[in-house]
Amino acid sequence: MTRHITGITPRALSEEELDLLRVNGTKVNYWAICPRKLWFFSKGITMEHTFDRVALDRLLHRESYRNLPRRDVLIDNLIRLDVLEGQEKVLEVKYSRKFSDAARLQVAYYLLYLKHLGAGDLVGELRFPRDRRREEVRLTPDLEAKLAEALRNIREIENSPRPPDVAFQSYCLRCAYAELCWG
Repeated sequence: MTRHITGITPRALSEEELDLLRVNGTKVNYWAICPRKLWFFSKGITMEHTFDRVALDRLLHRESYRNLPRRDVLIDNLIRLDVLEGQEKVLEVKYSRKFSDAARLQVAYYLLYLKHLGAGDLVGELRFPRDRRREEVRLTPDLEAKLAEALRNIREIENSPRPPDVAFQSYCLRCAYAELCWG
């Protein structure tokens, strides 16, 4: 498994490599939170449908920003944008800021993917309706390098015959996959 080594910047993705490594945004988000969760998800093992916290997230997503017309925009049957506001802003609605680094990487991936499709330099925004907070996300060289690392590592995890070992974290207690990992 490839790990980022401090002080060495991973090389950016070429257009061809991005075509080969493209994934949905959930996988990018899961990679940033837990590679084991990503592995289960990539094998079609989904636990979210039985988890109350995910149901709350879906309810919040459905009820927030209902006045904005372009919601749940599916592109290439791969990435699903929560809201496309105007011509240049991609909104991602999140229940809490707990995993904002993962959400930021997910939005950056959407921006990179849309740029790859020729949409130009769009702006992303994380929205946390419960907290009435917003956070702008712009695709920077650092974020592109992080995405390159993530996409390459996601491919390795998906191709692995067994889930990666992970250390128990406090958020594991509230994870939909906890029973699989620690039950």
